[in-house]
Amino acid sequence: MKKILILAVGIFTYLGLNAQSESFPLYFSQYGLNGTSAYIGKAGAIGALGGDIMSSNYNPAGLGLYRASEITFTSGIDITSSSANFNGMKTSDSHPTFNFGNLGMVVDFNNGSSSPFRHVQMSFGLNRLVNFNNRTKIARNNLASSYIDDNALNLITSIDDDFIAAGVVDTFRDANGDLYTSSVYENGTFNQIKSVRESGYLNEMSFSLSTNYENWLYLGATIGIPFGEYTCKTSFSEERFVSGVSTGYYNYNTQQDLSVAGVNLKLGAIVRPVQWLRIGAAIHTPTFYNVTDDFYSEVEYNKRSGGWWPQYEYNMQSPWRFIGSAAVILGNNTSKVSGTISLDYELASYSAMSMTLEDNIMTETTLNNAIDANYSSASTVRLGGEVKYGRLRARAGYAYFGNPYKEKEINNAAWNYLTCGVGYRGKTYFFDIGYAYGKLSDGKYYMYDTYDNGQWSSDANPSKISTTKHLLQATLGVRF
Repeated sequence: MKKILILAVGIFTYLGLNAQSESFPLYFSQYGLNGTSAYIGKAGAIGALGGDIMSSNYNPAGLGLYRASEITFTSGIDITSSSANFNGMKTSDSHPTFNFGNLGMVVDFNNGSSSPFRHVQMSFGLNRLVNFNNRTKIARNNLASSYIDDNALNLITSIDDDFIAAGVVDTFRDANGDLYTSSVYENGTFNQIKSVRESGYLNEMSFSLSTNYENWLYLGATIGIPFGEYTCKTSFSEERFVSGVSTGYYNYNTQQDLSVAGVNLKLGAIVRPVQWLRIGAAIHTPTFYNVTDDFYSEVEYNKRSGGWWPQYEYNMQSPWRFIGSAAVILGNNTSKVSGTISLDYELASYSAMSMTLEDNIMTETTLNNAIDANYSSASTVRLGGEVKYGRLRARAGYAYFGNPYKEKEINNAAWNYLTCGVGYRGKTYFFDIGYAYGKLSDGKYYMYDTYDNGQWSSDANPSKISTTKHLLQATLGVRF
């Protein structure tokens, strides 16, 4: 079965057995561009550059470049807009939200020039890795078959089913048992509209230790404790027409609530073979998540029927990550005009994600097989530059977040970002503003899977989906 593009993957298909999806690990494994304003302005290309508290999340060796202690706070606004196009029928929606970026502190210990470890740093950070807030609407008109005929009738297993209780589906008894049909939604033409409202976040608390060895080797380690929530509410309405006249509609609503907490380890190193060049490398272990999963569904027609499903708890694992970086330093502290150019490359194998359901080995095996079948390795590239003129800073960058799906023409989930920013560095405080424009490459949205002749397949009439993001962040920092 092909899967849809946006984060609501898999939860709309009428769930007859469980509410888990092989897409859930991806929600908490694919990070966006968020953090301090300087980090955003340089498109996140700080792996070898360091000197930013966001280094704790990418290459903790970058904290070893600190020469003073500091406290930072970052927040701003995130505006995500989505549009859908089905055979020329267009729908769009926009969702602006407050966005927390970062809160952190680095404490620097100066050991003096007599020690080979000139500086040692300890840091704490609370950083936002993902902001899930988004809303998408999809509409389709004049369809020859309904969702009931395409999907729901094939998944009903009991007369207690909500589609039956609400009156959308009829139940008849014959010699072979129960027969499910719909006197209303198995003929005519049909209009469908669906709203997908996503909300939530993934934050990470980080505890880091870093050091500077004789000003040419920098080492760092971070223990990360990510935690977050994801909620997806879908509302699907289908209206039936006979000879161009409406005979009514039903609503099918769902809500998926995921709460996660996990732990990971990040190790990094930066070497400075010559004054103008830094080379960095980092490795991230998988994050081992504990998940609490709640699912609600209801059908409303002649009457309303539905409720919360039993709560599930299970474990998930994100992929390993490998990051290689390089940075060129232009000028020095005495130069009136100086700057940096930095490049990061990151590789993550999303097919290595996994789910563990100790009390349901059959579902666990099915989900992990689907992960292996649907996902592949993906690359992330970040390129950033900064120009320094006295106390003023100007930044720009580009970032590409690769597509984690194997069938890339069907599921295109690659993000492209253009970024810029400005900043001011005082003796004891600094202030930065960063802006990022992101675009999710156009992809296809499959409203639901269909069942024909004993086989499941994707709906033959997908909608085209386009998503854009505007992120504006401000950072205030104090050195001491």
